[in-house]
Amino acid sequence: MHLKELSLYNFKNFGDKFFDFDAKINCLVGHNGVGKTNVLDAIYFLALGKSYFNHNIRQLIKFEAPAFSVKGKFDFEGKIEVIHISYQIDKKKTIKRNNKTYDRLSDHVGLIPLVMISPYDRDLISESSDTRRKFIDRIISQADSQYLSGLIHYQKVLAQRNRLLKYFASNNTFDADTLAIYDSQLEDYGSHIFKKRKAFMVDFSRYLKEKYAILSQGKETVGISYYSDLTGRPLQKLLFDNIQKDRLLQHTTKGIHRDDFLFEIKDKPIKKFGSQGQQKSFLIALKLAEFEFLKRKSQQIPILLFDDIFDKLDESRVEQIIKMVNNKDFGQIFISDTHADRTEALVKKIHQSFKIFKL
Repeated sequence: MHLKELSLYNFKNFGDKFFDFDAKINCLVGHNGVGKTNVLDAIYFLALGKSYFNHNIRQLIKFEAPAFSVKGKFDFEGKIEVIHISYQIDKKKTIKRNNKTYDRLSDHVGLIPLVMISPYDRDLISESSDTRRKFIDRIISQADSQYLSGLIHYQKVLAQRNRLLKYFASNNTFDADTLAIYDSQLEDYGSHIFKKRKAFMVDFSRYLKEKYAILSQGKETVGISYYSDLTGRPLQKLLFDNIQKDRLLQHTTKGIHRDDFLFEIKDKPIKKFGSQGQQKSFLIALKLAEFEFLKRKSQQIPILLFDDIFDKLDESRVEQIIKMVNNKDFGQIFISDTHADRTEALVKKIHQSFKIFKL
């Protein structure tokens, strides 16, 4: 599977732009601010239905334009699939596959497995548990549409329960029976998500260790640990035991929405004990583990996007990445870089067909 063509209309800094891509390696080169990362984000947008960098969809529209459009033509070993996403201000986003509109985003996610590696990935280490949960959820959702559906339902019920807790507080009232209905629903969805996350961790941890061992040339060991309120106790029991705290704080304090994933090096938190170089290697290994997981689960080779990472890595790490991608296990690759000469020298080492786009 690979992306053959990309058409952008009023997307970020592009007015009207068309790309005809190589099936293997595509390099986007140019100065900062010309839109290299925006092209990668458009490709990500086609696969996941949302931007990698902007949570507000209005920020994807070119300045003073009323709408934007992103269209991609994908080749699935001879079968062409056209994905078209458009958005107009104050209207719903529309995602079409071969001119047929999806009813739900969850019906689309997973069709195009894709992995983005970006300098912004450092947030996975430095930011809160919410950032890490979203990362893990995105991976599992690409391989399991039922997981994504269950997650969406859980978030809806959670929001309803939190609104009810606020209502109780503002009106000085309480209704245990109504609350129990939401608790039962959260138990159903939450226990399913918890089991899926636990099962995911078995495979993913192994892939992470393998990839990091290659990047570090076996110098350190890393790991990832899963922490959840549901370990040892069912969610409904947790909700019941913490109802007074929930009423006081006016939100649900226990559940899978509080889960965290601890990144470790030599059995210690990498956030505190990892050097900058070790953290960079860990993050790349994390994304390559995502690549491996999606490849095995989807039985397709994911598209791999490298966003300006070669400017942030030392030569030895770049060399290890080049060695890894220089085999049949990798498919279509997109690279953004500010240095055209460096990029060309790197891709020539991979011994695959390539195109260089100067923006």
